[in-house]
Amino acid sequence: MDPEGPGRGDDPRRFLDQGLIPAMDIVGAKFSCHEFYIPEMLIAARAMQAGIAILRPLLAAQGGSPAARWSCGTSEGDLHDIGKNLVSLMLQGGGFEVLDLGADVKPEKFVDAVKTAQPHFVMMSALLTTTCSP
Repeated sequence: MDPEGPGRGDDPRRFLDQGLIPAMDIVGAKFSCHEFYIPEMLIAARAMQAGIAILRPLLAAQGGSPAARWSCGTSEGDLHDIGKNLVSLMLQGGGFEVLDLGADVKPEKFVDAVKTAQPHFVMMSALLTTTCSP
């Protein structure tokens, strides 16, 4: 494989399956064992995001449909999106299509996303007790 990036004849799925995803598995294991902390997780997530940005058009050119479509966002009143971003990256790396609605998302925006994008799954993140209403 070309160290400059995926070249002609390289399978972009291979970069994902044998490079990015196993690397994030290692990062997750180190986080679980308290060898890595949030800053290291964020650095790894940004690296994976950069890799996926390069691979996304190459994967799309290969055709095929995503395994499933997810819609995700952080609930209204909450700006904590680190966990949502990490999960979103892992889903994208796993071949899922992800519609990221962002942080501080009003309920109506989640409903609109379901109506328009028709995701198979909706993921809502809420870390503040004030945003976790019954």
